[in-house]
Amino acid sequence: MSQQEPRATIENLVRGFDRDAVASARQMRAMRDNDGPSFLSGAAGVLKDYNGTAGHQSLLSLLAAGGLLGPVLSDPSLSLKQAVELARAAARMDSKVDVALAKQLADSVAGSGDSTLPIDASRLLEILGEISDGTRILAPMARLLRSSNPHLRSKVILLMGRGNRSARWLQTHLAADDPRVRASAVEALWGVDTEEARELLEAAARDPHNRVAGNAILALHRLGDCSVIPQVSAMARHEAIPFRLTAAWVMGETRDPRFLELLAGMLRDADAAVRTRAFTAIGQIKAAVARSRQAGQWRAGGLFLEGETPGWRRLQLAVNAEDPRERLRCAPTQFILSEGGQAITAYRVVERIAAEAMSLVLVFPRSSLPGGAPWNHAMEKCLEAKRPSDRWALAPYLASGKAAESLGKDSMPLSFTAKPPLIEALFKVPANRTDCTDFSSALWRAVRADQGPSRGRRHLIVVNETDAGWPAEFEDLVAAARKSRATVQVVSVCPSPALEELCRLVAGSFQIASGGEVGDRVEQAYLNLLARYEVHYQSPAPDARLLRVKVHTPDGWAEATVQIPPL
Repeated sequence: MSQQEPRATIENLVRGFDRDAVASARQMRAMRDNDGPSFLSGAAGVLKDYNGTAGHQSLLSLLAAGGLLGPVLSDPSLSLKQAVELARAAARMDSKVDVALAKQLADSVAGSGDSTLPIDASRLLEILGEISDGTRILAPMARLLRSSNPHLRSKVILLMGRGNRSARWLQTHLAADDPRVRASAVEALWGVDTEEARELLEAAARDPHNRVAGNAILALHRLGDCSVIPQVSAMARHEAIPFRLTAAWVMGETRDPRFLELLAGMLRDADAAVRTRAFTAIGQIKAAVARSRQAGQWRAGGLFLEGETPGWRRLQLAVNAEDPRERLRCAPTQFILSEGGQAITAYRVVERIAAEAMSLVLVFPRSSLPGGAPWNHAMEKCLEAKRPSDRWALAPYLASGKAAESLGKDSMPLSFTAKPPLIEALFKVPANRTDCTDFSSALWRAVRADQGPSRGRRHLIVVNETDAGWPAEFEDLVAAARKSRATVQVVSVCPSPALEELCRLVAGSFQIASGGEVGDRVEQAYLNLLARYEVHYQSPAPDARLLRVKVHTPDGWAEATVQIPPL
């Protein structure tokens, strides 16, 4: 019988299911039982066009029940993609198909299976990796570890490692002589975020074989470990071609745009294969950046903090969606930092669960129409993100008032409240002129440690509309701000050397904004206080005055420039 005859017969029987399913199934079963190899070759040809009809499903079930699913999936006339789709279809009909295939594979490799029906062990392992989570097939897979084929063993270890997710079990295989086995053991740890797994990956990242090291570096990058960024750069400049090839592959798999410049340099590599892989990686990253841009833009901002070791800087970073109540998650490796045009490679990011309760003082100019003032409108929006425990207070001032010769040290205390309706009224009802002071006295009210009652750390957001001069007690103002440990963020519509000096002395933030920018800058100043990320980094440019921050994730992107206080 020619190969076309059983295929044609099976095709007719599959089509006949619409007329008489029982008779068609009986005849296909008889073909399977009487001439398995012929039925197998014919079935593989028919299943190339699998479309989920009742006839195709019955044929697939007959193959599985007769122990022929493994051999038909191994048929070279089927592409790997077609074989995987057939295996998935079989698994939808029988949830234990992966177990049956694993046992059949183990029997075949051990020589106890039907030798007349050859099985492609390597292909079946790839298929099992697609349809099984590995947890139920550990026993038959363990039998395959005795195989003399190192390529097969490496695939088995990968599948078993994904199944039990045990770093301790994989540790034995990470010490294997065969680098393929070690590389598979590392790959099985992808996505496992435990202290033990990280330690094993850190050790594997120093492996003398490029594939093992590359798999470990990629795993750590995906876990957000920033320490591997310099390792990728070093690997890209390695004297050995395999390491440079692996470096380009790793950079492409990370989809990290910080590597684009490095990859562009690799396009001039002496080795053609390295150039080709670098070109591919650039395409992968650019495509990921395009998808990120399409996903939407977020808002980012930062505020530098005091108390870091020499040569290092520390700041809190906020990344927010349009709705400030939406919580975004960013991995440390999704932050890209630079100073003075120099990339920052030595940094760490800590995610804070929640910032401590705080007292917020708003030093705003009085407006006869508060709702129309951009700073009031901005804080109305921010009120949606206010936490119940935080207290707010307003210190209004008269922008056109006469410059004070001395601070109003006996001025009225601030009135803090945590109740949203009372806070909202601050932005909608004009403050009484008698409740307003000059600008410098309003600052004095805001920073004094004895002002209260307040809660948590003191934070000031200041809108400056005047440069009317400063009182003689300027140093007292600085001392009070330091004593209260108040953070000061100033949005000014005009230059103010004295106010800028105050911010410098208390490690605050001073920025000049045009009239149309004031509202956005005030809103960002508040969002900075809700920052969930704290960043420590080693400065590559100690004299730099600006830190550039980029955030790149599959779900969105953001960019920000943060003023750097002197070290």
